[in-house]
Amino acid sequence: MKKQLSTLAIFCAALGAMAQTITNDWHLKYSPKDTVYGIDLYGALKDIPKPATAKSVIVAVIDNGVDIKHPDLSTNIWTNTFEIPGNSVDDDHNGYIDDIHGWDFLGNVSGDIRYDNLEMTRKLRELRKKYEGKSSKEIAKSDKAEYKSYLALEKTFDIEYKEIEKNYIFFNTMHDQQSTLLREMGKKEPSYKELEAFEPNSPEAKLARSNTLKYCAGGMIEPKVIFTEVNNLIKHFEAQYKYHYNLKFDPRPFVGDDYLDPKNNKYGNNEVAGPEPDHGSHVGGIIGAVRDNNLGMDGICPLVQLMVLRVVPDGDERDKDVALAIRYAVDNGAKVINMSFGKSYAFNKAAVDEAVKYAESKDVLIIHAAGNDGKDLESNNNFPSPFYTDGSNCKTWIEVGASNIDQAPASFSNYGRKTVNVFAPGVQIYSTTPDSNYQRFDGTSMASPVVAGVAALIRAYYPNLTAVQVKQAIESTVIKPTKKFKKPGSRRKKTKYKKLCTTAGVVNAAAALKAASLMK
Repeated sequence: MKKQLSTLAIFCAALGAMAQTITNDWHLKYSPKDTVYGIDLYGALKDIPKPATAKSVIVAVIDNGVDIKHPDLSTNIWTNTFEIPGNSVDDDHNGYIDDIHGWDFLGNVSGDIRYDNLEMTRKLRELRKKYEGKSSKEIAKSDKAEYKSYLALEKTFDIEYKEIEKNYIFFNTMHDQQSTLLREMGKKEPSYKELEAFEPNSPEAKLARSNTLKYCAGGMIEPKVIFTEVNNLIKHFEAQYKYHYNLKFDPRPFVGDDYLDPKNNKYGNNEVAGPEPDHGSHVGGIIGAVRDNNLGMDGICPLVQLMVLRVVPDGDERDKDVALAIRYAVDNGAKVINMSFGKSYAFNKAAVDEAVKYAESKDVLIIHAAGNDGKDLESNNNFPSPFYTDGSNCKTWIEVGASNIDQAPASFSNYGRKTVNVFAPGVQIYSTTPDSNYQRFDGTSMASPVVAGVAALIRAYYPNLTAVQVKQAIESTVIKPTKKFKKPGSRRKKTKYKKLCTTAGVVNAAAALKAASLMK
């Protein structure tokens, strides 16, 4: 019951955000008098003329795929000019056949993986093979530490699985009640006024009417939005219940690679959209949707080519795929990499670390989302990370938390005084989605490409600056709020930005671009 109430609180918060009157480009503005704290992109483009030496920059979008045919993205999609389309030959000898716009590491010549486990599920499955049914007395001394972690993982998994199961049942029940209500009304999409005036017969319909009216916030939100959100939550928990936490489900054999060999890259295909590229398309649009074309929205960087690398299923990404995607991006000319994904457990951190070190050595800037659990990353893991096992860290990495239109940190955003670098707009961000559509999404997944877009803009305008200099330009010019805000993940506690990230502030494109213009 506690989890149901918690989920309903999140549900109400999401609907409350929908009720806010905000413009589709709020994240590009900066107007304190109107309480709009975006990145001031308009000021940046207005005040800093494009240099004659400016040139297009390649940004790798490592995600769940991108709709490369979207009319607001298609002309800004990267094309591998060293590859001849459709001839089934690896013309550029990079190991990937017909990689015209990037590569999909989640499939083979016959199709693609859509769902996968969480990393904790995969980890538990392997540990059970070794320890299930054994007592501590049967464990060798050399395995004691691993056995202890196995027991802890079993406990964590069991708690989370039960919560998922409860939510799956709860929202299916809510959906059934709403279906009863709609049948009694004889309408598929009743208006708020029609719902308010209707008197249901059954207890189920009465409960559905009462709850829906409550979520409609006095008519600010139409009932159909509530019904759609419930359907989305059912899909969300169904994926977790059937795939993410299902120990019997393992789709990796479909790929056909040597999974334990991080150097084995002879797998995947060139279908970079994948089966459901909503998230990656949204991320790509924030960075580089075509500007000033009278379509749905404008991306941040006007001089950009989006390289698409698909590694994120509906579930947790795999370290091998992430490592190979980073190397692909670097080897094919990307100067900025956006990674809007993360997980609490790692399978092969060494392989990812080596790829990150490779990107760092090749002057590539990596932008990564901090995650959406409302947790402190000083004491909670979020992989991949810029911190290497030898104690050093990547100098060309920016970790990004999410801020709101009023400059407050988003309630869901992870944070970390030493582990998160900056915050950026990540609530109700309007961007491209598949099939020529546009939607508003929340998440550090949206904040990260905001920063990646700013980084791309700087690298396009000033191509001779190093990745370290671009990072410095962004981080040294953040807007630093002085007041206290509600701490992410907390109901009552308040805090200042200096306790949430290393720079104590929110990214500002105008100040960052100006700072970059003064660098040598």
